[in-house]
Amino acid sequence: MTVAEMITWLKTQDQEASVFVVEHTSGTGYYDQGGNAREVVFDPAKHVDYTDRRAFTKEDDPCHNQRSLLLGVHDG
Repeated sequence: MTVAEMITWLKTQDQEASVFVVEHTSGTGYYDQGGNAREVVFDPAKHVDYTDRRAFTKEDDPCHNQRSLLLGVHDG
């Protein structure tokens, strides 16, 4: 899904609904080695990671000419 497609889809949703994302944090002990995940209210300052690979990849790289927008947090 592209950002433009997501915007179109979001327009079909309840415009007063709160937006949540998944926040992952690394585990600190034996019983949470895989880390922990929880739902949190979306905060663009904390929960957005944009990656532009266009200038750093060669044509034969699977990531060539890709851009991505990650919503949420993965700290693993």
